[in-house]
Amino acid sequence: MSNSSPPGQRPPHLRDDEPIALLIAALSFGAIFFWIFNQNQQQFSLGNFLKKAGETKAPQVITVPLPQPTEPEIPGIKKSPPLEDPAQQLTPPGATAPVAPVPPPATVVPSPSAQLAPTPIQPSGTPLSFVDVPTNYWAYSAIAALSAQGIISGYPDGTFKPDQPVNRSEFAIQLQKAYAKPNQMPAIAFLDVRQGDWRLPAIDQAVKMNFMRGYPDKTFRPTQKVSRMEAAVSMAKGLGLPVPSDPEAILQSYPDQNQVPAWARSLLAAAIQAELVSGDPDTKQLNPNQAASRADVAAFVYKGQKLGAK
Repeated sequence: MSNSSPPGQRPPHLRDDEPIALLIAALSFGAIFFWIFNQNQQQFSLGNFLKKAGETKAPQVITVPLPQPTEPEIPGIKKSPPLEDPAQQLTPPGATAPVAPVPPPATVVPSPSAQLAPTPIQPSGTPLSFVDVPTNYWAYSAIAALSAQGIISGYPDGTFKPDQPVNRSEFAIQLQKAYAKPNQMPAIAFLDVRQGDWRLPAIDQAVKMNFMRGYPDKTFRPTQKVSRMEAAVSMAKGLGLPVPSDPEAILQSYPDQNQVPAWARSLLAAAIQAELVSGDPDTKQLNPNQAASRADVAAFVYKGQKLGAK
């Protein structure tokens, strides 16, 4: 028996639709293998295949942050820090920026004592010129010398007011400025000159240099007028002037010497002997209880300086 076709019979032909089916099958198997290769051997499913086949990949956009512009550094110029506080942000156009209220300046009210004091000046070495102290005034030399040292000054209207009385604190201030003496006495805590009083440093120094003392009731009485006798005695004590061997003989030549109390007689005589103080040239009176004027005190302090220089 043989498998060959019988003689005279042609081999059978393929049907017309069979080549198309074979082509589709070949393409399907090729697509399957291509999918498996591209998907890194992921599990194949027809649904994924059909889904992926219908998708169009969009190009992936990668956002890269741009570098922020930086200001060039300029030597010696400090850059302002970035604004962090919302209150410091720039105001939008058309909006009104809030303005912080500015507190009113504090009002300083000087004490009545400070208003009475002459305007202080710095030493310049040049005497000041006062409209009420002519060159022929009896205390001109003393006033000119002390004003050149910055020890005394005048008033805003250009006057010195030489006849105006001097109080105890004003006298202490002149002594503090005019003399640099070692401390001889301890400071005293006066009941009427508290800590923080602008006059206290001068009063303390006048006491320590032994020019001035207080009263038995522990007061200094800074606004009390100082008399001619008190100023002369203070100068004699602070400068350590020698007491005359016979004080009474010196005092007897003045008609009003009986107005000088016992506690002040020896030291007043010492001031007279040193020519620190003298009587009125016309009346020959000492006027010991008369309030010392600005001219009187200037003469006492200036003559005391000259005595210290000898």
